[in-house]
Amino acid sequence: MDTILVVDDSVMLINYIEEFFQSYQDKFRTLTAKDGLEAIEVLKNQTVDLLVTDLQMPRVDGLGLLAYTHKYYPGIPCIVMSAHGTPKILEKIQSSILQFIKKPFKANQLADIVLDALKKDENDPGGSLSGISVVSFLQMVEMEQKTCICEVQSPGNPKGFFYFKGGVLHHAVFGELKGEPAAIKLINLENPTINFRRPPDRPIAKGIQRELTGLILEAVRQKDEAGTE
Repeated sequence: MDTILVVDDSVMLINYIEEFFQSYQDKFRTLTAKDGLEAIEVLKNQTVDLLVTDLQMPRVDGLGLLAYTHKYYPGIPCIVMSAHGTPKILEKIQSSILQFIKKPFKANQLADIVLDALKKDENDPGGSLSGISVVSFLQMVEMEQKTCICEVQSPGNPKGFFYFKGGVLHHAVFGELKGEPAAIKLINLENPTINFRRPPDRPIAKGIQRELTGLILEAVRQKDEAGTE
């Protein structure tokens, strides 16, 4: 039987989901955690087939949890719950992560998404729906209006860094590249792993003027051109 892990710091929401999901005991087992740190311990000790997580949580937040899951358990599909984000951003994210559900929602809506995700995973055991791309992480940082540094690593490449200030991509560094050229190279990295770091106390000069959407489109264009050469 499949096991899903639901992560949210709202006790009320967790209890609501758990109670409703009791009627699905013949289809999947439900585990819960109150934040990303507790969820990581569950992942270390339990077999989890599907992760359902909030983004804003204490200790380790949802983005940190997704980064950890992507790095150590890349075969686990992910569903993101959040009360934030404009329709434009949500539409972009939908194409990159397995599923997104906006709070508030009814438990039966989440149950339908969970069942559909588990069914897709059975039909596609290769896990092609599981990967969370650099673009997905960047879009979620933008949506959550976070100030942070995203450290990006990919085999055979130097470490790269995105710096976000209030959800706006402020600067990027990749090897000797800085600013927009660095961001474009990082977006196009294959098989990346992402870690989140606290921003430095000192101010960082703004090295990127273009909006995130424009950078993503330019990265896609350059990748397409490289593939046709």
